[in-house]
Amino acid sequence: MTQAEFDTFFEPYAGNVEGFYEAAYWRLSDELIKELVRRHLSVSPGDQVLDAGGGTGRWAVWYASELGAAVTVADKSKRMLETAARVTAAANVEPRLVSCDLHDAPELEDETYDAIVSTYGVLSFLEDPAAAFRTLHRVLKPGGRGLLMSHSLSNALASKVNRDGGNAEELGDMLATRTVKWAPHVPLLRVFSAQGLREVATEAGFTVRGVFGVTAVAQPGPEDFGYPYSGTSAVSQRLEDPAYFEKALELELAASEQPEWAERGVNLMLHVEKPAR
Repeated sequence: MTQAEFDTFFEPYAGNVEGFYEAAYWRLSDELIKELVRRHLSVSPGDQVLDAGGGTGRWAVWYASELGAAVTVADKSKRMLETAARVTAAANVEPRLVSCDLHDAPELEDETYDAIVSTYGVLSFLEDPAAAFRTLHRVLKPGGRGLLMSHSLSNALASKVNRDGGNAEELGDMLATRTVKWAPHVPLLRVFSAQGLREVATEAGFTVRGVFGVTAVAQPGPEDFGYPYSGTSAVSQRLEDPAYFEKALELELAASEQPEWAERGVNLMLHVEKPAR
């Protein structure tokens, strides 16, 4: 992704991204992520947590208020960090805000963080995932863990076949390049298989503890993408019922315990650990 593409996409995105979560499907996805964080990161009050590609700061608010973490929000987009400053101040949370590029990021000190989280496909925007993984390994303390999300190759292919009407040439290009073009205004994004994520993490020095699908049972409808919404998807309508929402979350958490379900995920969440010395 060129700098111009980055700026063109993220400048307006920073202003409306919070509206995406008005759709109940994305609220379900959020609750799944929160429970995976609780179960697999074991963050204690005062722990240093890096929100890599933390954007508007909404997750920093949760890490600080719910888990008691000391949070650093690292993002390449200055507009995103400006939004994060407003969002966190309104919630009486004071994270460290760092403008940096994860491909190198000398602004982030070595072996500083007890845990790293990167949500909703930040890895898919990277030009050089291997370099970013080396950065994350460098800044994580020995024994620290991370949960890192990317867009899923299998979901991208299924979406192009079943929803978007992708032609044979496009599908072939996706398989060959492991990239997807979701819309004219969206940059070309990397998509990963579970095995692909495992390989890039292992090469950076991480131990891979697992891969989860987020979400692997519920699938968003076409109306759930883009904002403002022109309609409500069938799945988001059903998820407005609290009992249905709780059952769907129960199913997603059960699926997360089954490694073979990961490839069904809309996104993939990689669970890594930096070996202790």
